[in-house]
Amino acid sequence: MAKSGRKLYFKRKRSRRLFRLGIGFLLLVGLVILILVFFNPWVWRLDLRSELEKGRFATTIYDRDGVPIAGLYAKTRLWAPISEIPIALQNAFVATEDYRFYQHKGIDFRGIIRAIYQDILAGRKVQGGSTITQQLVKNLFLSHEKSVLRKIFEMAYAIRIEQQYSKEDILEYYLNSIYFGHGTWGVQGGAEVYFGKSVNELTTSEGAMLAALVKSPEYYTPYRNPKAAIERRNLVLSLMQKHGYLEKTETEKLVLEPIGSLDRPGSTYVGAYFVDYVLSVLKQRTNYSEKYLRSAGLNVYTTMDREIQAVAEDAVETLPVSDLNQSGVIQPQGAAVIIKQSTGEILALVGGRRYNPAQLNRAFEIHRQPGSAIKPFLFAAALETGYRPETKLIDEPLEIIINGQPWRPQNYDAKYRGEITLRAALEESVNTIAVQLVQRLGAGNVFALAQRMGLENLVAEGYRNDLGPAPLALGGLTKGVTLLELTGAYTSIANQGTRSKPFGIFRVYDMSGKLIYQDRITQEPVITPETASELTSMMEGVVTRGTGIRANIGTKAAGKTGTTNRNTNGWFIGYSPEYLAGVWIGNDRSDQPLIIKGVPFGSGTAAAIWGGILRRISAKTAITPPNLPRR
Repeated sequence: MAKSGRKLYFKRKRSRRLFRLGIGFLLLVGLVILILVFFNPWVWRLDLRSELEKGRFATTIYDRDGVPIAGLYAKTRLWAPISEIPIALQNAFVATEDYRFYQHKGIDFRGIIRAIYQDILAGRKVQGGSTITQQLVKNLFLSHEKSVLRKIFEMAYAIRIEQQYSKEDILEYYLNSIYFGHGTWGVQGGAEVYFGKSVNELTTSEGAMLAALVKSPEYYTPYRNPKAAIERRNLVLSLMQKHGYLEKTETEKLVLEPIGSLDRPGSTYVGAYFVDYVLSVLKQRTNYSEKYLRSAGLNVYTTMDREIQAVAEDAVETLPVSDLNQSGVIQPQGAAVIIKQSTGEILALVGGRRYNPAQLNRAFEIHRQPGSAIKPFLFAAALETGYRPETKLIDEPLEIIINGQPWRPQNYDAKYRGEITLRAALEESVNTIAVQLVQRLGAGNVFALAQRMGLENLVAEGYRNDLGPAPLALGGLTKGVTLLELTGAYTSIANQGTRSKPFGIFRVYDMSGKLIYQDRITQEPVITPETASELTSMMEGVVTRGTGIRANIGTKAAGKTGTTNRNTNGWFIGYSPEYLAGVWIGNDRSDQPLIIKGVPFGSGTAAAIWGGILRRISAKTAITPPNLPRR
C-alpha cells in the first residue's frame, strides 16, 4: 500500500473511531436526560410565558450628577403573536436555524450526529446541533456558559417544553426571545428597529434579513456591515429554497433586492455617543457581551456632564452638509471630546452627527493622521532639551534623503520666512522648522516623549514606522490617532506637565450592589511644569494671531490646528484653564477631501466649532463633583 494510501486509511479509521465515540457519548447523554426529565421536579414546572415576561433587567447609566441618562438601555421587546408573524419569516428562521423543527421532539439526534461528523471531518467545530427549542431554553432558562452539564440540562428542558407546548407556541416564544442587536429582542422590535414597520408588514426579503442577524447581530447589522448582511441574507434565502419554502425563480429575484431604505435607529437623549464609549470600555475590560451589559441590571456611574455633552452635540451638528455617502450617512462628519484636564474625566464625547447606534463612533473608533496637531509634542521635546520660545532657526527650502529618495517638505502656504523664532514657527505651523527640530533632537527622543505624553499607537518597527521627520514633524503617522487619544495626550501640557489618562466610568455595580468595575484617576509627570507653561504661552499665540485664530474666545485659551494632505482631516485641540477639548472633522472615507461647493475647508472650521463649544461651557460656574452612591 502506498504511503499516501496508508495515511488516508488511518485517517478514515480514526474518523470512524471518533464517530463511534461520539455516538456512545450521545447514548450516555440520552440516559442522563431521561433521568432529568422524569425525576427532576423543577423540569416539570417550566413556564415559558412567565419566564419571558420576566425578561431581562435594563442596565442604567448615570451621568456625573447621578441622574439616569434618559432612555438608556431600556429593552425593546414588543410581543408579536404567531398569527401576526408572516409565514415567510417563520420559514426563514426554521430553514436557517432548525430545518427539522417540525419533525423532532426537542432534540434533533440526526442533526447532532451530522454536526459531530462534520466537525470530525473538519478537525474543528463547524456546525451547530442546537434546535430552535434548545435555543429557546438557552435564551430563557440557562446561562450561555459552555459546559457538558449545561448542554445536558438544555436538552432535558427542550424535551419537556416539547411535551408541554405545541410547535406553534414554541416558535412564537422563540421569535419573541431572540436578540437582534441595538438593545432589541423579538421580531417585532427587530422589524421596527431595522425597517421602521410592524412585523406583519415585512416582506420575504426583510424576514430573511432578520433571520440572518441571529448568528451575530453585532457583525451582520446592515447599518454597519451592509455587504456581509446581504451575503448572509442571501444564504438564508438559498436555505429557504433548499428546504422547499421558496421556488428557484423566487430566490433568484429576491437575492437581487437591496436591503432597502433603512431608517437608522436614532436617539432622543443626550449622551448616546458617550454611552457607546462606555459600553465599548466595559466590553473590553470585563469580557461581558453587549447583550449581557445591556440587560444585566447594572448601575453604571459615568463622568459625563449632561450640560457640556449637550453643547458638544449641538456644536458638531453645525457642520455644513456636503452630501450623503453610499450608506446614507451625512458627510462630512465630526467628533468632539471634552476632558477635565486636572483629572482625565471625560465630560463629553460626541462621535458624529445625527446619532444612530450602528454608525462609527468617530471619537474613539477611527484613526486618522493628525497633521500639524502633532507639533506640540515635538516642541515640548525641544523645550525639554534647552530650546526656548525665542530660539531662532531658518525657514528655508529643505531636501532630505529618506530610504534613498529625496524629500522636500513644503510649508502650507508655499512661503519661506527666513529667520524665525520657535514661537512664531508654532503659531504659523511652519513645516520646515518642525522638520529641522526632529533632525536636531533625534527622532528616537521625540518619539519616546510623544509616547509618554499619550500617543500610544506610534509604530517603532517595520518598513513603515514613525521614527522619522514626516511622522513626528508633520503628523504622517503609520496608524494615525483617534480624537480621544490625541486630546488625552494634550493633558500633559494643559495639566502643567502631568498626563491625566482619560476615563469615562467611575464605578459599576451589579444588581446586588456589588462593585464589579472601577476606574481611578491615573496620572504621570511627563514634562516639567516650566516646559508646559512655556508651551502653553506659545500655543496661546496660535489662538490669538496664528492658524487657530477662529478658536479665539476672548479669554485665555491655547491650542493647535492640524490639517492633513489633500485636506482630508481638520483638527483643533485646545484648552482653557478649566477645559481641554478636541474637535475633528472629515469624511468617513479617509481619502475624501473636505470640500463643499468647490470650496475647501478644514482646521479653521474645527477651530470655529471648538470656539463655539468653549464660549458656551465657560459660562458654567464649575464642574460638579461626581454624585456616587455610598456603599
